[in-house]
Amino acid sequence: MSSSSLLILLLCAPIMGQISVPLNATVGGSILIPCSLPVNSTSIKWFYWQEHGSEKLLFHWHISEKTQPVADEYRNRCQVFNTEFSSGNISIRLNNVSVGDDQKTFLAFVGFDSTKRLIHQCKSSLQVSAAYQDLNLTINNTLNSATCTAHGGYPKPEVKWTGQNKFSGEQLKLKDAQTSHQQHPTKKTFSVTSTVSVKELQSVTCLVYNPHSKQQIEDTAVIDAPGEELLSIICVAIGVVAAILFLFLVYFVYRKCQDSNQRLQPVENEEDSRL
Repeated sequence: MSSSSLLILLLCAPIMGQISVPLNATVGGSILIPCSLPVNSTSIKWFYWQEHGSEKLLFHWHISEKTQPVADEYRNRCQVFNTEFSSGNISIRLNNVSVGDDQKTFLAFVGFDSTKRLIHQCKSSLQVSAAYQDLNLTINNTLNSATCTAHGGYPKPEVKWTGQNKFSGEQLKLKDAQTSHQQHPTKKTFSVTSTVSVKELQSVTCLVYNPHSKQQIEDTAVIDAPGEELLSIICVAIGVVAAILFLFLVYFVYRKCQDSNQRLQPVENEEDSRL
C-alpha cells in the first residue's frame, strides 16, 4: 500500500460509519450544530455545511475568501465563529428554527489541501418541537362528554384521558376518544381537539404529550351529576325567597309595633288632661 493511500485511510478512519448526532430544537429559537476538527485547522483550505439529500448550502468558507452562495432558506439564518477556526471549531448556529427544519440532517465537509478531495467530518439531525398552549377542558353534562383543546404545538401530540369512577373511586384509562388535528397553513403548528365519554365518572383528566420535547400539559375537571346544577339553582332561589320573606316579616312586625304605639299615645294624653 502506498503512503498516500495509507494517509487517506488514516484521515477517513475516524469518520467511517459516523452516526448522526441528534439535536433538539424549538420553533423560533436557535440551535448550535457542533463540529470540532480532529486535525490542526491551519491545514484547512475550505469547508462547508450542506443539507443532506440536497445541494442546499448553509455556509461556505474558503481560505481565499471565494465563497459559494447559500440557499435562500438559510440566508441570514446561519452564524459561524470565525475567531475559533484556528482551534478547529467549525460549528454553526442555525437561527429562527422553523417546523420546516424538522428531521433535516446537516453535513460538514472539509478540504485539507488544494485538491477537490472532501472529508466528511460532522453529521447532525434536527428534531424540532413547539410547546402546546392554552389547554382547555370542558364538560357537557347533556351529552355526558368532555372535550379537551390545545394550540400552537408541534409535532402532532398524543392525547391521553383518565377518569375516576364515581362508584368505586378507581382511576381508569379512558378509550375510544375522538381526536382531530388541524395544522396552521403558514406556521405549520397544530391545534388538537379530543372528546371522550364521561358516563359514570366523577372526574376526568386530559393530558397532552409532545413526543419530541417530552413535555406534557394536563387539566382535571369535576363532573356534576345530572340535575345537580338545577338543584343548586333551586337552592339559591329558595334561599333568596326565604331572605325576602324574613325581611318582609321583620318589616311587618316593625309596622305593627309602630301602629300600636300610635294608638296608645292618644289614651295617655287624655288621661293626663283629666289629671
